[in-house]
Formats: sequence, C-alpha cells, structure tokens
Amino acid sequence: MSSRIVVIGDLNAAYDALVEILRGTKLVNRRLEWIGGRAELVQLGDIFNRGGGAVQALKLLLRLRREARVSGGRVTVLLGNHEAMSALRHEGYCTEAEYLTFATAAERRAWPARVARAMRQLARKRTRGVVLPIAPRLEAWKVEHVPGRAALRRALAPNATLGRALRSLPVAYLSQGSLFVHAGLLPEWAELGIDALDRLAQQEWAAAGKRGIWTLSKRGLFRNNRGPLWDRSLVRGGAESRSALGKSLALLGAERMIVGHTQTRSLRGGREGRIHVQAGGRLVSVDVGLASGPDSPRAALVLAGSSGYEWTPAAMRLLWNARGSKA
Repeated sequence: MSSRIVVIGDLNAAYDALVEILRGTKLVNRRLEWIGGRAELVQLGDIFNRGGGAVQALKLLLRLRREARVSGGRVTVLLGNHEAMSALRHEGYCTEAEYLTFATAAERRAWPARVARAMRQLARKRTRGVVLPIAPRLEAWKVEHVPGRAALRRALAPNATLGRALRSLPVAYLSQGSLFVHAGLLPEWAELGIDALDRLAQQEWAAAGKRGIWTLSKRGLFRNNRGPLWDRSLVRGGAESRSALGKSLALLGAERMIVGHTQTRSLRGGREGRIHVQAGGRLVSVDVGLASGPDSPRAALVLAGSSGYEWTPAAMRLLWNARGSKA
C-alpha cells in the first residue's frame, strides 16, 4: 500500500517555515518528534543561504530521518546547488545571520556593539569632504568582520559532522512513481541512472576536497548549467523541454518529476507561494519562495496514492488525481 509523501521545496534557511509545514502536515508533534508513521518526507535541497536557520533546519531533518526509520517512514534530503556552493567556498549568498549561527555565544553578544562602533566611525569618515552613504559601507564592513566565517568553513569541511552530512546527500530520488531532483533532470543525466548520479557527486566532492567549487569542471555535475543542480530548461517550457521531460521519465520509469530551484512566481502561469503543475501533472515545481517571517509563503506538496495536493496553512487543494492535472 502506498504511503503519503510530503514534499518541501527550497528552504532558504527558513527554519520557522520548515517547522510550520512539518506540524501542519502532521509529520511531527509540538516537540518536533516524528509522528508520521510510514509516511515519507522529501526535502529538495537549498537549505543553506539567505538566512540564519540553515544549520538548525538541517539538524532537525537529520534527526527526523533517524526517527522516521524506526517507524517505517523515510526522510530524504536532496543535494541542492547552495549546499554544494556553501561547502566548497562559494559564499556569495551567505548572510550576516548565517555566519553568526556558527559564531560563539560571546561573539554573538559582542557583535551589536561592534557594528554600532563601526557605524559611528563610518559616519565620521569623509572622502574629499563628503560623507558617503553609510548603509552600503556598513554592509561591506560586516561581510569583512562578522564572526563565524572561519567556523562555517570548518563546520562544512569534508571531515566535519555537517560537512559529511552534506556530502552524503543524494542527487535524485525515486519513490512511488515520482522522481525528485533539485533543479531538473535532462535525458543525458537520466540515462546514467540514479546510483551513477550519486557516484558522480562523490567524485566531485573528492576532486574538490577543501578547494572552491570553481576549481571543478564546468561540464561536471556540480557546475553544469544543464545539470541536476542547476537546470531550468524543463520548467521554463517549450516543445523541446516537453520532449526531454518525457525521455527522462521514461528512462527512469517515473510518472512525474518534482523539482525545486526555480521559484514558481517566475514561471509562466505560476504564483508566489503556490505549487505549479505543468505537462498534465508530469512536472511539478515546489519552490514557492519559502522564507522566514510570519508573512512569508508556506506551502508543500502532498502525494497520496494517485493524487497530488497542495498544503497551505489555510487549506488542502487538489492539484491532480488519477485522471490527470486539475490545476
């Protein structure tokens, strides 16, 4: 008998969004303990960057993975491009809050006073008699001085606990006829098979070591714009992409592909905060723009048998059933 699968898209470090979805879909109780029984949870990657809740979210998902296994359930977290970047010294999307989560308690307590002193110094500094805009100069100062930067790199190193966890994440996952991947899986990658994709990821991790992601080949899995961590061609549509989607699904024996990476608001007919269904239910985009804060979007995909639903705090909405897409 098929089990319910709850799918969460890109988290963008929004720990509060993760908790709300897990509770709302009855996978955890108020103490954040697994109560989902034999259900599955799939998170599509991009836990890191753009906020301060990434580590907390990842640790929760790893714990729930252990707890779910005891109950016959399953938690699968996929590798996203932001995990690969963060672990391999591309910190272009790291934020002050993210660095601070790796700082010591003493460093975090001292940080506001340090920022205040830096702001006063910048306000006094003149260039050719002019005080230049303070805000961008203060942000640049923060990037150079925020505590936690070195600690983040140590924590995500190959032999560190979190670093090993990131390096163990799968690239793609197939369950109950649904193929899950962070961005999109084109036929040239699908024909390799899921196990081979994971082996390729391990080769990329090994080749990079502690060096930057840019030291890897642009044709490799971690940097290729048409690769499973980056591709947007399938969700952006067109006859060629529909053909490619069909080939990829056939190669892996899947009924549909479920992806994140590209926010639904940027897709034709898509809306912020809403799951987007294309190709008669064969392609589902679940990056709804999750972010921290009470006014940010909250939505997850729920697969139950041959039907798909969108969960939001307000309601459950049918997306498709055995007869095809309803959205």
